[in-house]
Amino acid sequence: MSKERREDPEIFIEGIDVVIKLDLGKHKEMLAQAQVSKASFQEARDHESARKRHYYRQIGQGKYDDDALLRSVKDIRINIRHLSDKVKLSQDKIDHETLIVDTLTAQLKEYDRAYAAFNRQLQQNTESH
Repeated sequence: MSKERREDPEIFIEGIDVVIKLDLGKHKEMLAQAQVSKASFQEARDHESARKRHYYRQIGQGKYDDDALLRSVKDIRINIRHLSDKVKLSQDKIDHETLIVDTLTAQLKEYDRAYAAFNRQLQQNTESH
C-alpha cells in the first residue's frame, strides 16, 4: 500500500445551492426576528426596573399606601424575572440561528468552490478528448 494519502472523491450535487439559499434566507429572517424579540424584552425589562425604582422611592412619602406599593414591587420583580428569562431564551435563539446562518454560508461557499472545480474538470476532460 502506498504511503500517499488517498483523497476522498469530491461529491457535487448540482442545484443544491438553491436549497441552501432558501434555508439561508429563512434562517436569516428567523435571526432578525429573534434579535427584535430580544430588544423588545430588554426594553420591557428596563421599563419594569425603572417602575420598581420609582415605586421604591414612593414608599414612606405618605402619598400612597406603602403596603400596596410593596405588593406592586413584588409583582414587578416577578415580571422582571419573566422578562429576563425571555431575554435569555431570545439570546439562545440568536446564538442558534447565528450558528445555522454561518454553517449555511460556509456550505454555500463550499458549493461555489466545488462547482468551479467541477467546471474546470469538465473543461479539462473535453479539451483532452
